[in-house]
Amino acid sequence: MLRRFVSLGFALAVVVGVLTAPSPASAGGGHGSAKGDFTLVVLPDTQLAVQNKPELFEAQTQWILDNRKSADIPFVVHVGDVVEWPSRVSDWERAARAMYPLNRKVPYAIALGNHDFDAWACTPAATCNPWSGIATDRSTDMFNTYFPRRMFEHWPSFGGGYPRGSMDNTYFELRAGDVKWLVVSLKFDPTADELDWANRVIARHPHHQVMINTHEYQSGVNRSAIGERIWNDLARKHKNIQFVFSGHYTAAGTRIDHGDHGNSVYGIQADYQTYSIPQVNDNSYLRLMRFDTKAGTIEVKTFSPWCEKTGECPAYRTEPNNEFTLTGVTFPTRR
Repeated sequence: MLRRFVSLGFALAVVVGVLTAPSPASAGGGHGSAKGDFTLVVLPDTQLAVQNKPELFEAQTQWILDNRKSADIPFVVHVGDVVEWPSRVSDWERAARAMYPLNRKVPYAIALGNHDFDAWACTPAATCNPWSGIATDRSTDMFNTYFPRRMFEHWPSFGGGYPRGSMDNTYFELRAGDVKWLVVSLKFDPTADELDWANRVIARHPHHQVMINTHEYQSGVNRSAIGERIWNDLARKHKNIQFVFSGHYTAAGTRIDHGDHGNSVYGIQADYQTYSIPQVNDNSYLRLMRFDTKAGTIEVKTFSPWCEKTGECPAYRTEPNNEFTLTGVTFPTRR
């Protein structure tokens, strides 16, 4: 029953405080810089940082706050699995404590992962099949309690959500690198209705470059079955779709496909989660994507603010799939 009810205290106090706070107009919200470069931050699955060492998650968002101006960070993308157990109120409290400080500074989009569905309700000691639960119950009451629509709807960058009144699937508009961007976030294993909604949203924004943010799309360089459906029913159809971001699988990889209009679609996946307590700091890595829209390059680095601060682990992961540069990237909608 915990997944349906949230205790008073932290949740009510923090949510009410955030709802009455100023909107993040100064952090991208459709205004952005006319320069050709900016940094997009991608947060991989945070579920095990939340469960085992929440200060890792807090260090990520604090670094974003501290560097939002010097690194020109207009927006943050979270690929989902915010929490490990959606019925555990403390998980949502920890996630909110990490994410809420961004609310008045840097706008963000979250793609709900399978662990963020209410029906993923098993506890570590229980014997149940959460996959069968979410196959029949796609409700997300807990997520929408801690990240409600009314917290986002006054942000200049927020465009809308589906179903109406929820944050299950969302879109945001911003300008960065002198490009108009549309960020469309889809919840895990999107339904036909949800994909139809995304198609309609993208069709209404032909002069925006599109980033699709969803939890499962590929593992390393290989698209999953869910990814194949997203590709065929959505990502390949529009000439302005340029990126698909995902996590879910403990891997990292990039693939380049060509849509029906000949446009390059970059699928970029990363997830560093581990249940290992000795290696718990692996859950602290995020992605920094430095766009130079004039030069047509995107420099990707995998970085841990926690490791940089504490020296407990390498600040950067420098393997070829974690540190690389995309070249020859075109931005047709750039002024």
